[in-house]
Amino acid sequence: MGLAAGALALGSASAAGLAATAAAAKASQKSVDYQSHPKAGKGCNTCNAFQPPSKCKTVESPVEAGGWCSQYKKNA
Repeated sequence: MGLAAGALALGSASAAGLAATAAAAKASQKSVDYQSHPKAGKGCNTCNAFQPPSKCKTVESPVEAGGWCSQYKKNA
């Protein structure tokens, strides 16, 4: 393998490792008391961590737009 090909392979491996680390850093649904329905009118669809249609920046996906967890932070 040439130097350029080796560098490319290393870069790809590093990017994959970072993606895996970021995914692992998300909280489990259980640890944040996730539920698939809103709580007191608060739901994932109004949280700043929600990424439609079913992802969250801080909690393992998938999540429901109408779900809720203890990390809820209302959109500004």
